Amino acid sequence: MPPRTPHSGHALLALLTTLLIGLAPVACGLMVMAWQVNKQLDDSTDVVLRETRKGIDSLLDALHGASNKVLNLAEFSCEKALPHLHSEVVANPELRSLTLVRENRAYCSTLRGESGLLVDPGEYFNHRLRLEPGNDNTPDSAILYYRLQEYPYGVLAVADGKLLQRVLQGTRQPDSVSLQFGPMLIGASGEVIDANGQAPTPYRSQVSPLYGYTIHVSYPPGHAAGQLWESSLSIAPSLLLVGLMTAMGSYWAMYRRRRTLRHLV
Repeated sequence: MPPRTPHSGHALLALLTTLLIGLAPVACGLMVMAWQVNKQLDDSTDVVLRETRKGIDSLLDALHGASNKVLNLAEFSCEKALPHLHSEVVANPELRSLTLVRENRAYCSTLRGESGLLVDPGEYFNHRLRLEPGNDNTPDSAILYYRLQEYPYGVLAVADGKLLQRVLQGTRQPDSVSLQFGPMLIGASGEVIDANGQAPTPYRSQVSPLYGYTIHVSYPPGHAAGQLWESSLSIAPSLLLVGLMTAMGSYWAMYRRRRTLRHLV
């Protein structure tokens, strides 16, 4: 084995130094790219949350407005109030039905006419909202109940779950966003599931300050890593070229310095 000379040690040190200098811009570029990918994901999520909240709040505003408009009818008999309820349902495409409530009993409905069904306020999220996968009339279609109460009178406004779907499908990432009303969750597909056991862990959630429902944005496992990988593939050649040019420049500078020192000795 040939003896190790000071020259070979200097050459190895110069090579390692050159590699580190060349890798520095590559590492910095990857760090900046990772920050940009995460920021883009956060910005995109913010837009989805804002769009969804605006659409759902608008729908619930319409349900609240219609309910408030007919609340005074709960003072009258079903026979007298029912024609006005039908007119309100026809005038509002957001409504599937309206039901008048008196002392927590639904006594007049545009679907069933006169009845006496008990309304349990505890079954409604925040005593206002309830999401169900369906009912007797449409068992395969989700429905949303909005409850307005000024005891002893109240109104139940029912909206088709397809309206919720339409809002979700109109966002930039329909497959990633879902709505939670109490324990129940609905996504863009229209399927209603129990949020306590089947829902994926959300990337970010936001509660509506007006109505209290929650918007979830969830991404599949590895989504952020996949975005980072795609971005790195597009920018890697440029980063490697910059790193190579930086390494070559630093090596040439060290080489010229060694030559200058040699001539001075």
